Amino acid sequence: MIDRTTGTVMVEVCHINARSPGGPRFDPTQTDKDRNAYDNLILLCGDHHKEVDAQPEKHSTEKLREMKRTHERSFGRDVQAGDAAIAKRLLQVYVRNLSVEQVSGDVIVNGAKTVNIRTSTKKVTIAPAPGTIGADQKLLRYIDYLIRRYIEFAGKDPFQARSFNPARFRKNLERRFRAHWKNLSVERADELIKYLQECIDRTGLAKLNRSKGHRSYSNLQEYE
Repeated sequence: MIDRTTGTVMVEVCHINARSPGGPRFDPTQTDKDRNAYDNLILLCGDHHKEVDAQPEKHSTEKLREMKRTHERSFGRDVQAGDAAIAKRLLQVYVRNLSVEQVSGDVIVNGAKTVNIRTSTKKVTIAPAPGTIGADQKLLRYIDYLIRRYIEFAGKDPFQARSFNPARFRKNLERRFRAHWKNLSVERADELIKYLQECIDRTGLAKLNRSKGHRSYSNLQEYE
């Protein structure tokens, strides 16, 4: 499943039998290799991942394996000669911003627009989509500067009730804009910039600067 507004793949690789003792459907007879093998993995959306793990008695190992087999029978087929070339072409056509630097192993084509690649440790890089903040170097640098400035100011805020957590701030930022900020369209850059500047302005250090007639950040033109 893909979020059409951000292009984000909304799917998680899940273990059918848990990889750790105490986890849902954990099988002590499995080896670590078996637990992380293709046969013990299934793709689920985030909501269904939570559901099947919260109710393991309802979503048994066999039920999940049958679900996986059903999907594979409906959409998959055995690997055939030439699949690697087909997969490469599909990636070029349908996922123009995905760069696969090295691929080996089996390739399964599951329908017209889906390519699943089973491979070991390989490097995959995803370039920013055209029209996003991540693809605009000027906006990218300035917004990253504002984020770093806010983290710096918030971390030094003497009026902060609890210690500032940069990771929590980044997560809240992503939740507020419903996507990672680099994946936002450039049309939303002004909205994001205004929000970050307001965050800085609310810190104790920025208020102190303002009382002394000092500014706490540069605008976009000055920063460039």
